[in-house]
Amino acid sequence: MGDSSAESRISRRIGRETKNMAKATAAKTNKSKNQSRELLEQRARLLAEGRSTSTTAVVARRDEPNDYGDMSEQSHEEWLFLNRNRATNDQLKSINEALQRINEGTYGICAECEKPISPKRLQAVPWAKYCVACQEQRGSWTN
Repeated sequence: MGDSSAESRISRRIGRETKNMAKATAAKTNKSKNQSRELLEQRARLLAEGRSTSTTAVVARRDEPNDYGDMSEQSHEEWLFLNRNRATNDQLKSINEALQRINEGTYGICAECEKPISPKRLQAVPWAKYCVACQEQRGSWTN
């Protein structure tokens, strides 16, 4: 009878420790997801602010008197702006998709192989959709 009582105490202790470990892991995961969410939202705000500032600068130049040299320079600036704006829009789309994955509970899981994405990769590229191996197979680092 002493053995079963000791086994019961050990079993309860293991159960409590397992629950505590699970709670600690969940808290750590939630903290990581909250940090990622904050980082993603901050990055999205900065991109949006930069985009609106650039738009204002390009549009303001249209009102200035132009000669052919000025028109050529303005055309080049507009071309640069459009390309930068497209890249900004692509990144904002990736950030919004990552925020959606956080809401769905799939953030940090590779969309290709469904394995966890390394925390270091998520720190470097919080909007990463694929693990390094799958991203390399895709051949492009643009998600």
